[in-house]
Amino acid sequence: MKSTCRNTKSTQICRSDPQASFPIAMAYVPWQSFHKLYNFHEGLSRGTIFPELDKPFCGRRGGCS
Repeated sequence: MKSTCRNTKSTQICRSDPQASFPIAMAYVPWQSFHKLYNFHEGLSRGTIFPELDKPFCGRRGGCS
C-alpha cells in the first residue's frame, strides 16, 4: 500500500491508498460472430442490428417472464 502524506502547520497527515497497489485494468471482450442481422427499421426500434446483442430490459429484478 502506498501512502500519501502532507504537512500541516504542526502535524503530518498520512493516508494509505488501498487502490495504489492494484494493476491497471485489463478488459476482456469476446469476439462477436455475425450470424444474422435485423433489417434497418427493426434494428432502429430495438437499438441494435445484432440479434445476439438484443437483451430486453423488463424493468424488474429477475428478468422477463
